[in-house]
Amino acid sequence: MRPAGRALVRALGTDDEQVRAIAGMMLVKSGGKAKPLLQEALNRRENVSTVLAVLGSIGDPSMEPEIRRFADDQDPQVSKAARDALRVVHYKT
Repeated sequence: MRPAGRALVRALGTDDEQVRAIAGMMLVKSGGKAKPLLQEALNRRENVSTVLAVLGSIGDPSMEPEIRRFADDQDPQVSKAARDALRVVHYKT
């Protein structure tokens, strides 16, 4: 299962918008099962903005501290993605 999940996380960085969307939807649909893989991706700074968006869509409040850590990131896209993800998590709770 982990290799397939890692392939989905890698697909979040593809240039193909449809592939990114499908990968994101599959990760969101798997919910809590995807959290460790998404956490790994954040630790490696792999597709950070998209990973944060997926975490926000999952809506698990336990991930809020991890998402918040990127809210002041030097990369404006990453910090915006973190703030957006936090809003989604708060909306879902």
